[in-house]
Amino acid sequence: MSTSLRIPRRLAALTLGLAALLTVPMGQGVAAAAAQPGAPAVREVAAAPVVANPGTQVSLQYDSAYLQMSATGGVKPYTWSAVNLPVGATINSSTGLITGLLRGSGSRTVTVVAKDATGASGSTVFTWRVIRDACPLC
Repeated sequence: MSTSLRIPRRLAALTLGLAALLTVPMGQGVAAAAAQPGAPAVREVAAAPVVANPGTQVSLQYDSAYLQMSATGGVKPYTWSAVNLPVGATINSSTGLITGLLRGSGSRTVTVVAKDATGASGSTVFTWRVIRDACPLC
C-alpha cells in the first residue's frame, strides 16, 4: 500500500490562490482578487485620522475662545469630542471648532478626539492655560 500525501482539491486551490496573491503588490492584488468572479469583496482600510496638535493655548479669563481643530486621514466626515476643556468652552461635534466664554482660570490638559466615518479615531493632547486678569474691567 502506497502512503502518498493527498491534499484535498479545495486546500490546493486555496494554497495556489494565496501564493499568487502574495506575489503581487498590494494595490494590484486587491484589484485582481476583486476582479475574479465569485471572489469575496476586498476593501482597503483607510488609516485612522491624525489630529493636529495646536500647541499650548494661553487665554485670559472672560475672553472668548476660538480654536479650530483639524485632522487628516481617515474617512470624512469626522465626529469631534473633547475632554477637560476650560470652563465655558465647548467643541462643535461636526466642525471641531472650540468656542465659548472662558469663565474659569487655571491650567488644563485637554484631549481632543476625531472619530471618522468608519469608527477609527485619532486624538491629540495639549495644555490650555487660562490666566485670571488682574483687572478684568480696566
